[in-house]
Amino acid sequence: MNRTPRRTGGRTLLETAPDQLVWALYGRESFDVTGDAEQVTAQLAEMREYVTGIGGRIGREFPENNVSAFRRVRVMLPDGTYGYRVVRPDWDAMMTELRKGTYNSLCLPNIDRGMRDPRDLEDLIDLVEYYGVHVVGMTGNIDLTTDTGISAARHDVNQRNQESRNIARRMQGGNRRAAMKGRNHGGANRPFGWRKDRISVNKREAKHIRREIPRLLAGVRPATIAIEWNERGIPTVTGRGQWRAMTIVQIFTNPRLCGWKTYRDEILTDVDGNPVKGVWEAIITDDEHLALVEAIRPSKPSRKNRGRGHVMKYLLSPFIRCGKCNARMYGGVQYYHKKTGKPVVAYRCPTKGWGGCGGITRIAAPIDEYVTELVIQEQSRIRLQRRKELPPWDREDELRDVAQQIQESTDAYKAKRISGSRYFALIEDLEASERRLKAEKRKYEAKRQARAVEIPDLRAEWNRPDFTLEQKHAAIAKSITALIIHPAPRQGAKFSPDQITPIWNEEDE
Repeated sequence: MNRTPRRTGGRTLLETAPDQLVWALYGRESFDVTGDAEQVTAQLAEMREYVTGIGGRIGREFPENNVSAFRRVRVMLPDGTYGYRVVRPDWDAMMTELRKGTYNSLCLPNIDRGMRDPRDLEDLIDLVEYYGVHVVGMTGNIDLTTDTGISAARHDVNQRNQESRNIARRMQGGNRRAAMKGRNHGGANRPFGWRKDRISVNKREAKHIRREIPRLLAGVRPATIAIEWNERGIPTVTGRGQWRAMTIVQIFTNPRLCGWKTYRDEILTDVDGNPVKGVWEAIITDDEHLALVEAIRPSKPSRKNRGRGHVMKYLLSPFIRCGKCNARMYGGVQYYHKKTGKPVVAYRCPTKGWGGCGGITRIAAPIDEYVTELVIQEQSRIRLQRRKELPPWDREDELRDVAQQIQESTDAYKAKRISGSRYFALIEDLEASERRLKAEKRKYEAKRQARAVEIPDLRAEWNRPDFTLEQKHAAIAKSITALIIHPAPRQGAKFSPDQITPIWNEEDE
């Protein structure tokens, strides 16, 4: 049991005799260029000789190679919230053993060598003042048993912390400049879809990615893709572990797929506002990337997302509402057919205790058939309308003229035919006009390409075995926002279309 040491005159009195010291030796390097911990090994060797001269015995050595004493990570705190802390497993394990009394003395290369975070220093000061641990550094003369030494240690650690911040800032600036040039960076593992060089496409993985794009755009959930990839035995980048829905989302919404460069989750753009292209091969087009982001990770909830959250078992479950109380209805087995033994599904309004009125129950099959035909006919009408392509952009000549004026003005300035004051005033206006025209062209071409995209024949797709319920939900959501089911005129009455009111999706196509 540790006894709190006595303090007097601004000093902590440590009474452990030199021959009773049990040492913990700690060596650390943030980055060892040799890769085999030579510097840490050398530190520990010097500390062994150093503590032998003081007395006692060595209990354990704690080497930490290539571990930052500055970089913080997000961790859960004891109160259940999250905070940011420097995480060093060996340092934390050593501090625990020192507090337990397993060792009663600690040797570091230097007091400030062990840390860059003021929190760690305060823990070290507590070891001395409350646990009586003898702490020494091989270099420097900081003494944590005195108020003056503690003040000096705090000053040194704060200074080292500022140095680390300056280095981090310079590194971030350099990384961003490299990113603006489209270079690869970050991560121990290669991205899925590329080879180890992170430039050449991995044809096998790219084939898996391209195969799933139309399915994701049609409404298949990332969780479904993850389940299928696990069942098909498609290996992850590391070859270990299982596919998860979030991993699928990250892969298919990553701007890298279309060649766009990001830095710290930001899509980098050039002076004209265009995304910076990386040095690697793209797997999909820019438009496919934007469509995937909209389909998989929409910026705000919309009617297009119906049926894409909680998995539902029945065709119209995401859409049906009670015509008496407007509550959302649900599907379920009503009874089993006497002859076939097959379940007969019905849509029901929940009881009053569950937010409904319990006043409407309708057999699902005839409603499903009627709504399916409605949606297929609506989608076929849209499909015929969309076949008419937009004409080419009609301001191409104007953009070409502006580009030519910029080139001619630049040539004249280089040849000293016009002054710098005239040239820079002129070029500023011309480049502003060019940027506006390019932005207008990009917007028009995106609209033109969307118009030209062939809409699949929904009638042909509907009954295919691989056309999932999720895809059917998504197809219905393109046409219908909700279906209001009204009460039957009498008990046992057969289904009639006038007992349903479809709420059509009025969004612009």
